[in-house]
Amino acid sequence: MFENLHKIILQRNNFNEMLFTLEKCMIRAGSRYIRRCFSKSVDSLTIDSQEFITQQNDNFSSVRRKDQKSLKIAILGAPNAGKSTLVNQLIKRSVCPVSSKVHTTQTKADAIYCEDNTQLVFMDTPGLVSTKECKRYNLAGTFRHDPKVSLSIADIIGIVQDVHNTYTRDKINENILELLNDKVNIINKIPLILIFNKVDKIKKKEVLLHLVNILIKNNKSLKFSDVFMISALTGDGIDDLRTYLLDSAKPREWQYEGHIYSSHKCQDIIQQTVRAKLMDILPNEIPYILKVKLEHFDPGSDDNIITVVSVTCPRKNIARLLIRNHKTELIGNRIKQVAIMAEQELRHAFRTPVRLKLVVNFPT
Repeated sequence: MFENLHKIILQRNNFNEMLFTLEKCMIRAGSRYIRRCFSKSVDSLTIDSQEFITQQNDNFSSVRRKDQKSLKIAILGAPNAGKSTLVNQLIKRSVCPVSSKVHTTQTKADAIYCEDNTQLVFMDTPGLVSTKECKRYNLAGTFRHDPKVSLSIADIIGIVQDVHNTYTRDKINENILELLNDKVNIINKIPLILIFNKVDKIKKKEVLLHLVNILIKNNKSLKFSDVFMISALTGDGIDDLRTYLLDSAKPREWQYEGHIYSSHKCQDIIQQTVRAKLMDILPNEIPYILKVKLEHFDPGSDDNIITVVSVTCPRKNIARLLIRNHKTELIGNRIKQVAIMAEQELRHAFRTPVRLKLVVNFPT
């Protein structure tokens, strides 16, 4: 009798939880529908290719408007969790470098999305690593410093969890916990949201419910104000997350002018994009030892960009790996493939035609 009663109570609790989840989804969907019906689509805007080029000493403060709202979002996660891909999806531009290898993002970058009177500033950071890892792999100090800076100025913190990684998906990364514990006074005042990424790769959806039970209901875990299940690769769930953040914005002056969508200069985005594509196409540690440098940049009067980037190889055999033609490769050599992929990415970032030439340098 008591066993049956216990089962009934559990079923009722699960039913109530499901209703609560459905209610939250309906609220998000309704909010997104209202925004779509009564707001202008940012995708329809035409932007001069020269307008987004920012200088280091630029003053980003815009003219104060009474109805302006903004939100600063710190995106944290382990290396290769999909943070930069997520940010690119959220702002609808490929301004953050993305590759299949770890440590693609090396420095903090602000990616900006504006809709009506609201501005979202996403702070994309390098994947969190320990001090030991920094020394072992000779990583830049930004890997430790930049996440702390983002955390100190954020209005909300998004922790990206890779649910496809069976070894780490059921626990928050230790480096993230260490960082948050160091800033315990800050995180007690800042909402935390948990973002399950790569859900498209999970065949059994029961796995996701199990992870929610582990990471949310555990008394020892972080206190999250909301949970999102998304695929940064396919775009599933991105609209819900963006709408949630737009609705969470605070009344205040924008940090950046409306036409700016990255704190990095256009030239930096080009270099980082080429480097990311080299990381995708070259094996092992080879792309990490290449030097990528912007040699020429010309934003033309006809709203296009012509640019030349050099790739310096430390050894001749690496250069041959880039420029040698392969019979099995329809596109040709690897450097040509990198140029094509980088051009496509940059067109999506700048929304203007881009002509990119890559030059390979090597010791004589």
